[in-house]
Amino acid sequence: MELITSHNALDFDGLAAMVAAGKLYPGAVKVFSGTLSKNVRQFLALYKDSLIIKSPKEIPTDEVRRMIVVDTARASRLGHLKKLAEQPGIEFHVYDHHPVSTDNLPASLSLIEAVGAATTLLVEKIIERNISLSSFDATILALGIYEDTGSLLFSSTTARDAAAVAYLLSKGANLSVVANFMDKPFSGEQRKLLQSLLNSARHLNVHNLDVVVAVVENQEFVPGLDAVTYRLCEVENCDAIFTVAHMEDRVHVVGRSRCSNIKINEILRPFGGGGHERAASVVVKDQKPEKIVEIIMQGLGEKAHPVLLAGDIMSTPVKTISKDISMEEAGRIMLRYGHTGMPVVEGDKMVGVISRRDVDKARIHNLGHAPVKGFMTTSVLSVTPDTPVSEVQRLMVENDVGRLPVISNGRLVGIVSRTDILRTLHGEDYPEDHQVLFNYGGGETVNCIDLLNNRLPSKLMSILKAAGEVAEHHGASIYCVGGFVRDLFLQVPNFDVDLVVEGDGIKVIQELADYLGGKARIHQRFQTAVISLPDGTKLDVATARTEYYEFPAALPKVEKSSIKEDLYRRDFTINTLAICLNPDRFGNLIDFFGGRRDLEQGLIRILYNFSFVEDPTRILRAIRFEQRYGFTIEADTLRFAQDAIERKLLGQLSYKRILQELILILGEKDPWLSLDRMKEIGVWEYILPEVDLGTVSRTTLRRIPVLVAWWAERYHKTDIRTWLIYMMVLLSKLTEEKVEGVFHRYSLDLYAQKAIRESRLVPDIIQQLQQDQELRPSYIYNLLGSWYTESLIYLLLSLRDEHIYEGVTRYLDARERVRVETDGHVLKAMGIKPGPIYSQILGELYQLRLDGVVTSKEQEAALVTEWIKEGKYSSV
Repeated sequence: MELITSHNALDFDGLAAMVAAGKLYPGAVKVFSGTLSKNVRQFLALYKDSLIIKSPKEIPTDEVRRMIVVDTARASRLGHLKKLAEQPGIEFHVYDHHPVSTDNLPASLSLIEAVGAATTLLVEKIIERNISLSSFDATILALGIYEDTGSLLFSSTTARDAAAVAYLLSKGANLSVVANFMDKPFSGEQRKLLQSLLNSARHLNVHNLDVVVAVVENQEFVPGLDAVTYRLCEVENCDAIFTVAHMEDRVHVVGRSRCSNIKINEILRPFGGGGHERAASVVVKDQKPEKIVEIIMQGLGEKAHPVLLAGDIMSTPVKTISKDISMEEAGRIMLRYGHTGMPVVEGDKMVGVISRRDVDKARIHNLGHAPVKGFMTTSVLSVTPDTPVSEVQRLMVENDVGRLPVISNGRLVGIVSRTDILRTLHGEDYPEDHQVLFNYGGGETVNCIDLLNNRLPSKLMSILKAAGEVAEHHGASIYCVGGFVRDLFLQVPNFDVDLVVEGDGIKVIQELADYLGGKARIHQRFQTAVISLPDGTKLDVATARTEYYEFPAALPKVEKSSIKEDLYRRDFTINTLAICLNPDRFGNLIDFFGGRRDLEQGLIRILYNFSFVEDPTRILRAIRFEQRYGFTIEADTLRFAQDAIERKLLGQLSYKRILQELILILGEKDPWLSLDRMKEIGVWEYILPEVDLGTVSRTTLRRIPVLVAWWAERYHKTDIRTWLIYMMVLLSKLTEEKVEGVFHRYSLDLYAQKAIRESRLVPDIIQQLQQDQELRPSYIYNLLGSWYTESLIYLLLSLRDEHIYEGVTRYLDARERVRVETDGHVLKAMGIKPGPIYSQILGELYQLRLDGVVTSKEQEAALVTEWIKEGKYSSV
C-alpha cells in the first residue's frame, strides 16, 4: 500500500502538494498526519467531498510499504504518522523545499530543492509527464504556491514558482477562489492575540539589525500564530521578529526575517525546529517562555550576520569638484565618470552637492558658463560610516536624494549613491547607466625604444631624450601622447609631438625650452605651452591634471595617476596611448585602456557610454578616423553613436564646432568615404542637409587632391585651403539663397565666402572662355585676375575642354613668371604725376608682359614714353 501525507498543522502548500502527488501516484491514499491550519479547515469545510483524504485511524498501517511525503522531509513533523515512518521496511519518496536536515527521512527518491513552494516541484513533474488537470485541481495547486510564496512576493520565490503558477492559470486556476482563502480576516481571538503581542513587543539592536521579540501568555490555544506574526512584522517594520506564545501546555514560537542576515531556521534549531531561512516555527514543551527568549537571543548574538553599513558600500576616495568651475564643465565630469552628482568643496571643506539635474536646469536657462556655487545644494544630508544601509536607504527615499556623503570626525571619507544601494539589493549585475567600453591594457610592460629608433629622425629622438632628462631633474614624469604614438604604431609619418608632464609642468616647459635653445609660449590658465625651436620644430606641451579632487587623499600605491585621468578624457582608446620619456623608463608604453589591442584589431572604440553625450562631435571624429585608417567603429560605439544621433544631440552643437570637424574631414586624403558614412548613419542631415550627396560626383571629389598636389608642386604654394574646394563642389548645385544660408549658419570668414562666390561664376566664365579662340593670358587675366587660389583650382576641376584647360594653365604659368619691372619711382622720374594713373599704366604693362608683347624693362620704358607722346598719359 502507498500513502501520501504531509506535515502536522497542514497549510495550503502541504494540502496542494498532497493533491499534486495524487496525480503522480494515482493508486496512493492521501492521509492527514495531524492537525490542520484554520484556513485549510475552512477550505475543506466547503470542498471535503471533492477531496478524499483519510485520517490515520482509517488506514491499515501494517499494509503500508511506501510513504510519499510532501512539504517536509522529517519524521518529527509527521504527527500521528511519525511512528509509522519509524518502522523498518518502509520506502520513502520525499518532495520538499525546506533546507536539508540531518534527521531527514532515508528516502529512495528525494527531490529537495530551494523553491518557494513544495507544490512547485510536483507541478513540474505533472508538466513533465503531461498529466491532465481540471480547473479545480489547478486552483488548489495555485492556492498552495500563492500561500507559501506570499502571492509570489516573498524573497524565497523563484522563477520556477512563477512558471508553475503560469501553467496552472493556463489550466483554469480560479484566482477569485485563491484570493478568498488567502485573505481571510482575523478572528476575534487572533485580533486579541495580535494586540497582546503588540503590547509586549520589544525592539532589540542585534549587530545593527532591528529585531522584535514579543511574548504572550494565553490560557487557550489560538490558531494562526504564523499569520499574526507576519502582520506584527509589517506593523513594527523590523528586520526580524520572534513571537513566543505560551498557549495551553505548550510554547509556540514563530520567527520571520526580512533580510538574509538572520536565518530563522538556524536560530530555532536548538528547539528542534525546521523551516526556512526567512520563516520557521516550532512547538516547545517543558520550557518557560523566558528561557526560550534567552536561547533565541544567544543564537542571534552568535549566528546573526552583521548588517551592511554605509562604510561597507561607500565609494572612497570621493571625487569632488571646486565650487568655482562652470556648470558645463561639472556636467562633463559627471558624464565622464558616470556620476549623477558630486560633492562640491572649497579647499578641504565640503560646501555642497551638485547633481546632473542641476546642470540640466542651468543649460535650459543658458547658464552653463555660471559657476557651480550658484546652483549647488548647500543643505546637505550626511551619514556616518556606521550608519546601517537600511537607514541610508530610508533617508534617500524620504528626502528624494541620489547620494549621501559619509562624514567621519568632520571629514568627508566616502559617498553612498543610489547605485550602491541598489547593488546591495540586486547584486553586482544591477544595470548601471555608466559603462566603460574599453578593455584594460594591463599585462607586461612593453618598451618601444626600438620602434622609436627605427621610425623617428635622430634629431627628434634627441629632443625626446632631453625632455625626459629635464622632467627627471624636476621630479616629474613626461610622456609622448595621442596621435603621435598612435601613428607610430600604425607606421604613419607624424612628427607633430604632443607631450604631457606629470608634475610641475611650467618649470619643466621653461627649462626644456632653454635647454633646446627655443622659446616657450605658456598659457598659465590651462597649464599648456608651445615650444618653438630655432629650426621651426614645435612641441605642444601640457600638464596632466585631474578635474576633481579626492577625499580622503589616496595612498600613493593606489592613487590614480594624473596621466591616467588625462588620457581618460580623450575620445577613443587608440588615442590614449602614451610613451614615457624619463631616462629609467624611456620607451615604456602606457596603455591603460587597451588602445594597442584596438589598433591591432582595427577598431574605433569610445571609453565609456556617455562619451558622445559629453561631446557629440566625437561622432564625426569616429567617422574620420574609421575612414582614414580603414578601421571599423566598434559595435557598442556605433550603437551609442546612433543613439546620440536619434536623440538629436548633434543638433545641440554650435555650427562653429561642426565646421571645425567638417574642415578636418574635408582635409582627409579621400573625404568621400567619410561623407558617405555620415549619410549612412544619419549624421549628414546635421551638417549640410541642403546638399544631396547622391548628386555629388565622387570622381570630381577624388580629382581635388590630385589638382591640389599638382598646384603645390608647380607653383610652390602649400597654404591651399583644400577643404574650401570640397565645399565649392558640395554647394555647386544649390541656389544662391541656400548658399547664403550656409554662409550665415556657419559664419564662414570673408575669404571663404568670396572664394565660394567666385566658384559660383565658373559656368559663366567657361562660356566666355569658349567664345575666345586665342585665349590670350591678358584676356583670362581680366576674367580671373582677382580670384583666389581655391577658386582657380575649382575652375580647372570644372574644365572639360582641353584647349581651354591649356589656355588657363598658360595664364597661370605666366602669372607666376611675369613681373613688371617699372615702378612708381620710374614713372615719377619720367615726369608722370603720381595718382591712380600709375595703376592703370602698370596694369597695362602687366597684361602686355603676360601676352609676351613686352619682355624687358627697356621695352616697358619705351612703351610708356610712346604713350606719353601719343597723349595717352600726360607728364608734368
